[in-house]
Amino acid sequence: MPFPERAVITSSANPAIAYVRSLSRRDTRAAERAFVVEGLRAVRDGVLAGAPPRLVLLRQDDRADRLLHELEMGPDDPVLRRVEPRLFDKLSEVQAPQGVLAVFSWPDVPVPDDATPLVLVLDRLRDPGNLGTLLRSAAGAGVSAVYLTAESVDPWNAKVVRAGMGAHFRLPLLPFDEATATAMHQELPLRAAATANAPVAYDAVNWTQPAALIIGGEADGVSPQLTAWASQAVAIPLAASVESLNAAIAGSILLFEAARQRRLPGS
Repeated sequence: MPFPERAVITSSANPAIAYVRSLSRRDTRAAERAFVVEGLRAVRDGVLAGAPPRLVLLRQDDRADRLLHELEMGPDDPVLRRVEPRLFDKLSEVQAPQGVLAVFSWPDVPVPDDATPLVLVLDRLRDPGNLGTLLRSAAGAGVSAVYLTAESVDPWNAKVVRAGMGAHFRLPLLPFDEATATAMHQELPLRAAATANAPVAYDAVNWTQPAALIIGGEADGVSPQLTAWASQAVAIPLAASVESLNAAIAGSILLFEAARQRRLPGS
């Protein structure tokens, strides 16, 4: 989408501003296959990952030149637009804007050809913060791909992107559909559903084989359909009568146990 204006943007009717605002809607993100990234580190992560931004908005204040230097962008870069401070702050979704946001295309991250893949399946996960945290943990634990059921929150939601802290540029994010379920059933002997009362502890499982970890939604856990699809249920033993952990913490613990086992000699 062309944005020919070069002067400092002062109007909310400007096409660049309208475009960024339109991406707050899930249907527009899907149609454009684009999402908004805010903050210096997050935007730089995208650029360093090789994803060229479609548009960069810079808050026109005394930090602007420093931010440009940090982003390694020139003042005449064709995707760059400067925005009047009050207008930028209204566009931002954080309390203390750093002064830069960008629009990126959805990254096309290929699923690696791994003989012993570890995949994460997220089932009806609806909290953006939990999803973003799990994506960050999945990237750190070396997960091959993340699959989301249709009832899960949109992974390109701005809150998910902030919590993911660059994971969106490092992980394949894919829908979990019937064809995927059939293929995984044949290819992944371990399909472990995390549940609170499972008789098997998460660290008693052999995570070095091709595996899927299934994390359910915050309210209802793993759905009956995916419970039946799983090869077994696993739990995190808890002390002091603690009933359960939230989805992000539980999923992260299990992912890093899998990563620990896979680092052991001979694995």
